[in-house]
This record gives sequence, C-alpha cells and structure tokens, in this order.
Amino acid sequence: MAARKRNTDAPGANGPAPSRARVIWLGNGGRVSVPETAARLLPELKKRVRIAAEDFTGTADMSRVKADYAIVLGGDGSVLRAIHQLGKNQIPIIAVNVGTLAFLSSLKPDELIPFLDANDFRAFSIQKNVLLECSLWRKKGKHSETLAAKKLAVNEVALRGGAPFNILHVELSVDGEPATTYHGDGVLISTSIGSTAHNLSSGGPIIRHGLDVVVISPLNPHALSYRPVVDSAERTYEFRVLNREMFAVTDGDSSLTVYPGDRVVIRRADFPLQLVRLPERGYYSTLREKLGWSGQMGVFRD
Repeated sequence: MAARKRNTDAPGANGPAPSRARVIWLGNGGRVSVPETAARLLPELKKRVRIAAEDFTGTADMSRVKADYAIVLGGDGSVLRAIHQLGKNQIPIIAVNVGTLAFLSSLKPDELIPFLDANDFRAFSIQKNVLLECSLWRKKGKHSETLAAKKLAVNEVALRGGAPFNILHVELSVDGEPATTYHGDGVLISTSIGSTAHNLSSGGPIIRHGLDVVVISPLNPHALSYRPVVDSAERTYEFRVLNREMFAVTDGDSSLTVYPGDRVVIRRADFPLQLVRLPERGYYSTLREKLGWSGQMGVFRD
C-alpha cells in the first residue's frame, strides 16, 4: 500500500499532537497465525494507540468499554464475533484480514502500522451499515405477550426448521400489511453486508455494502413464484410459523426456538455497524477478488 503524506496533526508528527486514540484489540486466538501476528504487531501498535481492552477468545463483553476504535484480527467470522461483543457499543472497526474470504476486512497485517502512520484517526473513511434487531414475542395468556428474547444480526436472520424435516409454512407481514405465506425450508432476511454470505449461496442478489435495504429470500421454496425481494431497512418485518416449531438463527450461530403463535419481529437496530474502509479499494475490485470473477478488465474479444 502506497504511503500517503503524514498529517501534521497525527499522533507522533511534529507539532502539537492530540491524545492517542483508545482502541479495543480483538481477534480469533484459535485461528492459526493470529496469536503470532498479534504479538508481532502489538509493540508498534502501542506506540501509536492506547489499548483500552483486549480479548482473543471472542467471549468478553465489550459493550461498556470506552474506546474510539476496535482493531480486529482474523477473517469475517472474527469480525462478526467482535461486532456481537461490542453490542450497542458500535465504535468504528478496523478489520485486519488474517483469514480467507474476508469481505469485511480492508487491511492486511503488514498494512496496519503504515495505515495508522499515514492517516489522521479523525479523518478515516467510515462506512455505516445496517444492523438488524431480531425480537421473539411469545403469547402470555389470551390477550398479552412477552418479549422472550432479543438478538443482534449483522449478516442475516434465518428462519428454518429442524427434524423432522417437513415443509414449513411461514407467514410474513411488512409494516402490519400481510405479504405472503412461504412454503419451503424457511426464509432468510439479510442485510447488505450479509448479501454475500448465506443470501448469496441461497440464490439471492448481491447488494452494495452500505445500502439501507434488506433482502428477503425463500429457502428451497415449494413454488416457482417465490423470488427474493429487496426492500427498505426502515420497515418492520414480522414472521409467524403456522404449522410447527422453527428456529430463528442469527448470523449462523445463536438460535431461538419459535413455536406456532410466536412472533419474530425484525427491524433496523438503533445503531449502525461502522467499518473503516480504504477509499482506494473499490467495491467491484473487492467482488472480483473475493468471488473469483473470471474475465480480464479492458479486454475486448470479437
């Protein structure tokens, strides 16, 4: 990565320097090479920032830690865990790729320190993305219900069944208006960030990161007329299972058991996911690299 001229107000430059940024240092300590990479980078990192907290187990609660940024080492799974660790404390994330696919990462390990040196922390390019809030409402008597659980979703919420593996009947309403009843293996509601995850493998469209939309994709529908739908993230999506229990799975990890009569309500969270991006790395170049799109740019064949 070509180094840019260092800002004179950046930490360590000549002249009066602002207080060093406080960061949360996170990563997947179980992934090969992450502990080694973290140990190599940490001495230089400490010269430039203050470490407010660190965790390489993926389990520590970071929702109350006061910091300016989170630096995450690992692949997309590590970034997902870090986002859930931060909870409502969604400070900007600098994702460093020590993984494979890594749609959420902008930097390679050897680029982190030059990037911090060449940029003013106050002028990072930050992309804001929709996060989803999944709430499970359960009947409590004839005329009342209670909030049974609430989960944060970065990529998607998958509504699907377990054994026995017969067809689910899932009813969808949008802003209180009945939409349809899906018959199949379930339904997926994804963010733009999640459009290149489970949604992509289920035949859904790729959505540019940062767009305030969601994708509703039926999973193995029992009708040819069912197709993915793109709609606004500002709407409220309500699902009910009609014939048997199912599971609401957030980001492929945490699942909630949903019984007939329960409501699964999905809406935009009150806070966004914030990712620090490199402005010189374009969206389509990322897609070409990560998805292995074939073809040569600028080559015309008769």
